[in-house]
This record gives sequence, structure tokens and C-alpha cells, in this order.
Amino acid sequence: MNLIESSWFLISFLIILIVLVVDPKSSITGGGKNAVLGLFSSPSSGQQFIYNFSAALILIFFVLTTVLSLSN
Repeated sequence: MNLIESSWFLISFLIILIVLVVDPKSSITGGGKNAVLGLFSSPSSGQQFIYNFSAALILIFFVLTTVLSLSN
């Protein structure tokens, strides 16, 4: 297994881990408040980092998948 395939497996496991760990319901701040108002609140800086990090991982996964597909 070469470096690209190893990176592909690592990134795929990281994406799965992020999806399983991050709870989208916890992004609503003020659980006792009106749920409709919670839909308009913006995510915290930590949540925004996780969203951006997962988007970058998905993009890298797509690129690596394309490279692996074209190299075979």
C-alpha cells in the first residue's frame, strides 16, 4: 500500500469519526429557549472549525479518490 492509499484510508476514518462524534442537535444554543429561534443562531467558533475541517477532509478525500482512480 502506498502513501496515497494510506492517506485515503486515514482521511476516510477521520470523516467517519467526525460524523459519529458531532451531534447536530447540540448546535442549538439555549436548549430551554424556543427551538425556532435556535435555528437562526450561528454555530460557535469550535463548531465552525469542525465544519470547516470536515469540509476540507471531504475535499481531500474526493481529490485522493480521483487520483487513485486515474492511477489504476
